Amino acid sequence: MDVELRAVTDDEFEDLLRVDYAAFGSGAPDAEGVAVYRKAVDLDRTRAVFVGGRRVAASAALSLELTLPGVTTVPAAGVTLVGVLSTQRRRGHLRRMMAGLLDDAAARNEPVAILLSSESLLYSRFGYGLASSHTSVEIESRHGALRPSAPDGGGRIELFEAEHAAKVLPGLLDRARRLQPGDLRRPDAWWDAVFINLEKDRKGASQQFYAVHDSASSEADGFATYRVKSEWQSGIHKGRVIANEVVGLTPAAEADLWRFLFSLDLTEVVEVARRPLDDPLRWMLVDPRRLRVTMVGDFLWVRMLDVAAALSARRYQVEATLVFEVSDDVRPETAGRYRLGGGPDGAECRRTTDEPDLALGIEELGALYLGGVAASALAAAGRVTEVRPGALRTADAMLALHPAPFSRTGF
Repeated sequence: MDVELRAVTDDEFEDLLRVDYAAFGSGAPDAEGVAVYRKAVDLDRTRAVFVGGRRVAASAALSLELTLPGVTTVPAAGVTLVGVLSTQRRRGHLRRMMAGLLDDAAARNEPVAILLSSESLLYSRFGYGLASSHTSVEIESRHGALRPSAPDGGGRIELFEAEHAAKVLPGLLDRARRLQPGDLRRPDAWWDAVFINLEKDRKGASQQFYAVHDSASSEADGFATYRVKSEWQSGIHKGRVIANEVVGLTPAAEADLWRFLFSLDLTEVVEVARRPLDDPLRWMLVDPRRLRVTMVGDFLWVRMLDVAAALSARRYQVEATLVFEVSDDVRPETAGRYRLGGGPDGAECRRTTDEPDLALGIEELGALYLGGVAASALAAAGRVTEVRPGALRTADAMLALHPAPFSRTGF
């Protein structure tokens, strides 16, 4: 049968979602889910595979903005909704879609493509490198006391209904994400999902609560969104606070939000699904051992499309120069030698014929991009080659990052 790769039309969009949902074993999309994705996705950024006129594989990209080290930003293609029907696997459909999406992103002058991987084996073969990670944590509320030295915002926290929260939270998060390398501009459609409060998203817990922190000067500077799952055993409460986001523009605002969550009545445990690797919460606790890490997982995977533009866009910890020899089997036009010179105030990267300092693949360069892993660690794993002695030390000093890259927004 004929195999065709193309964007979908408006009346085909729901079928694109059906293919993705089926590939993930999620059944059929509901009307609210279709509306959210339709608002977020430009049709010309979809790519579907048709076999004999029938849709058998689906994918799309979102037009996102990624915060980089040095709190600069860069346009990024957010690859999403990728799925292949189980009856159509291992026929090259994923490869066709990935090539189409990457070509389109390059034509839009997006220096990088990013994605969240359902399976960590899938996307390294297309040049994506694991660039950021996160932890899931939980703690019993009675052990959530903060040290006397923990910052105190001196403000107040109020609960808002969804209608009012929708006027406050997006602006706060946009300010916060511009300060956090690895974070993303959240699409408006994603906020719709936050405030719709669908029953299917509750998983037995309450509706979502929206707590907003005001500073001592009465300026909103943080928020938390959470649900409460009520449980009782023999008349004793065993409630669980499921915090979706805890966001403070200052350490004091975030500390106050934690105090609030730990103090909620009729609850025993606070859990958070995604926090940064270097989260200061543990160091604020009187009893840090009580904070349990329930998972460490990968998050953003980065694929460079324009190496020179991507490396020029971020900032570096120290002034230095490195020459990279980059290999790229998927997009050979990206391979070559690149000379990077930069520091805290700016950077320039361009192609060069100079002798290389480090040799690595495009996947490894993507992993290094946000500073989430040291070049020396990748070298120890056999994934980066030090050509010039001392180059790894320079790369570690140059690319190192604090805070660790972290994203609050999935896609």
